[in-house]
Amino acid sequence: MPALKISESVIRQNASDKSFQRGKEYARSQSVQDLFWRDQTLQATVAGSTYYRVSIGFSDRGIQSAQCSCPYDFGGWCKHIVAVLLVGMEQPKIEERPSLVQMLEKLDLEQTRKLLHNLTIQSPDLVDLIDIQIQLLNSIKENKSKSAKAAKASSKSKASKTATKHPEIDRSPFRRQLAYTLRKSLSDYEYSYSDEDDPFTDVIYEEIEKTKVFLETGDSFRAFVMLYAIAEELCNYTEEIENYLGDVENLTDHLDLAMAEAILWTDFSVKERQKWVTEIEGTQDTLCAQLDFSLAALIQGWDDPYLQAVLQGKAKPENLDHDSAKISTQFKRKRTTIHKGGNIYTHETNQYQLVSIRLRILQAQERFDEYLNLAKDAGTFTNYINMLLQLGRHDEAIAESENVQDEHQAFEIAQQLLEHGLEKQALYIAHKGLQLQDEDAKRYRTVEFAEWTAGLAESLGETEILLNAKIIAFKLKPSLATYHQIRDLTKNKWKKTKDILIKYLLQLDSFDTAEAKVNIFLEEGLFDEAIAIANTNYCPYHNRLQVMQAVIKNNPQWVITKAQSLAEDIIARGKSDDYEQAITWLEQVRNGYQTLKKEKEWLSYRNQLVEVNVRKRKLMELVKRKGL
Repeated sequence: MPALKISESVIRQNASDKSFQRGKEYARSQSVQDLFWRDQTLQATVAGSTYYRVSIGFSDRGIQSAQCSCPYDFGGWCKHIVAVLLVGMEQPKIEERPSLVQMLEKLDLEQTRKLLHNLTIQSPDLVDLIDIQIQLLNSIKENKSKSAKAAKASSKSKASKTATKHPEIDRSPFRRQLAYTLRKSLSDYEYSYSDEDDPFTDVIYEEIEKTKVFLETGDSFRAFVMLYAIAEELCNYTEEIENYLGDVENLTDHLDLAMAEAILWTDFSVKERQKWVTEIEGTQDTLCAQLDFSLAALIQGWDDPYLQAVLQGKAKPENLDHDSAKISTQFKRKRTTIHKGGNIYTHETNQYQLVSIRLRILQAQERFDEYLNLAKDAGTFTNYINMLLQLGRHDEAIAESENVQDEHQAFEIAQQLLEHGLEKQALYIAHKGLQLQDEDAKRYRTVEFAEWTAGLAESLGETEILLNAKIIAFKLKPSLATYHQIRDLTKNKWKKTKDILIKYLLQLDSFDTAEAKVNIFLEEGLFDEAIAIANTNYCPYHNRLQVMQAVIKNNPQWVITKAQSLAEDIIARGKSDDYEQAITWLEQVRNGYQTLKKEKEWLSYRNQLVEVNVRKRKLMELVKRKGL
């Protein structure tokens, strides 16, 4: 990046007038020294009462961060940042220095150790960052050293073996590093260095993503501890989070699910689970946000009696209260308990989310029979069918698909069947799904399923299903193109079908359907019906104009009256940007009078309009230019 591409206006927007003027003086007095690029960061030293270090980070979208070692804290960029940017703008080429990677390549192991030691003496905070990276690297190394066979055997016996105690992990370095990142994000957001919606969400999501590296390397306990450290550190920012997001739970829901997944990947002993339940309950009280999924994952683990019975494909264990113990009811909230020292922990959560996590884990561990048993018990129908297909048990999948309950399920299963080359079966399920329409839920559906079914039916030569799918697609989202397609498919039966479609259109009354209704009504010569749409408030400008141009010979008086009203309303508001549209309506007024052969009436109306609005220069210029 040899040259700096930034405008002076951007600098002015991010600095006070005083900072900008002082920065300009610093730039002229040659106070900016040692200006250079390192990767995408512009760095320099600025001489003032002392020497200040400036660092400005860039991306493809422009400046992402701007920092200075001076104590300025009055909003916007300081004069030193301004000076560096102004000087940089004038430089045709700025020195480029090697990146960190390029510099480290020149050092051997001992030199690198010495370098890190010296840097941590100068900047003690670096020790925390190094600590976290060492934990990550060691975790990857330890897990890579395991053989694939041993790892697989370990995962398959996860639910039955006795869990081992996990060592304590110091999470303070991670918390200190997160605290630094959050403080910086808050500062950048306050001074408009960031274009994010809030200073928290992206930071927390990025930190959650970082912990997935531990999960992927098999160190799920460390991933959980790091995630929990995020929750702990957020306790120090509850007031700020509420100010920016309104509710802490808007930020913690994603974190809660990530923690629950790490928990379910980990072999906790009962004692450890009890310990962490207590810790998390205390943290959620401080956060004022529920960590429902994490608590439920700890409370239930994998040894919940009902869960074990489900995974093994067995009936409910004797004397077990089904209602209080079942953990997998789809979309329902259940209460679960764990005993600790005589106390009963009762918790309620949406079990469907936990079932989804469990299914992902079972699939990753190749515990396919247990996956199928849990998916079937939980009512996650599409997961169940998909796994049967993946296992090559196509006949079972096809037979089970007959039990599809709703349109959404049918769409997913039909797509899965098609992916496995079962075209006819996919079309059969798709067509069945289209018949499972809930009249009360129509407004929630999209046209995608119907169009997908139509495309598959056409490729298989199933004309009757194709027609049915197209009619459904038309009702969900009317269009002239679909109307024509139905016409071409019905042929001799078109008149009857057309009457049904027109009757259906007449019942619709919304902005989304206005264009289709206008196009179809005009094509069929239903001018009064088209005029009725044009008279509504939601009719788009171009469709209203379309109606006027189409009906002017049959109903010129309506065109005159409607166009006059529209034009006069725009002119009365006095917004010059809308005058072009007013002129369009005046042209329709003129055309209407000409159709009636009432030129004098048009000239009288036009002259009166000009007389009243003669001071509106832009309008008068347009009237003259258009020859009105």
